Amino acid sequence: RLELFIPVCQAVQHAHQKGIIHRDLKPSNVIVALYDGKPVPKVIDFGVAKATGAKLTERTMFTEVGQMVGTLEYMAPEQAELNNLDIDTRADIYSLGVLLYELLTGAPPFSSRELRSAAFDEMLRIIREVEPPKPSTKLSSSDELPAIAAKRKLEPQRLTRLVAGELDWIVM
Repeated sequence: RLELFIPVCQAVQHAHQKGIIHRDLKPSNVIVALYDGKPVPKVIDFGVAKATGAKLTERTMFTEVGQMVGTLEYMAPEQAELNNLDIDTRADIYSLGVLLYELLTGAPPFSSRELRSAAFDEMLRIIREVEPPKPSTKLSSSDELPAIAAKRKLEPQRLTRLVAGELDWIVM
């Protein structure tokens, strides 16, 4: 999983070097295809991407102030501001952290159910202000730990130990 995640990070870095911020990194925007029998991840759907420099084309569209862009579960705190004028490459880095969190734990830090059951303002507050549990904490407290570990062909305690420490720090 970590080896497949590295090219995803490299793809996002390449986009950033070209002056593009994706703004909606999530599992459905990363596909893994087989090339010569080897799995190769690709970042797709730059439909809500933002150019950091000059207009890319004559038909460049601009996001209006107060318009939400992105998917709530993977959204950086600064994207959850109604005046999200300061969105930069760090928003994509945050979303990469959420993707890695889900790769390690089987779920994003805040579930869709948890976010969407709250009122709109509360949903945005959770994204902006609530510190999610570390991946190892989420794993160790999950009723689904045996199933998650089985998918990774590991014992539950071993998975939690592997994630604790450096992977927790990187994700958080």
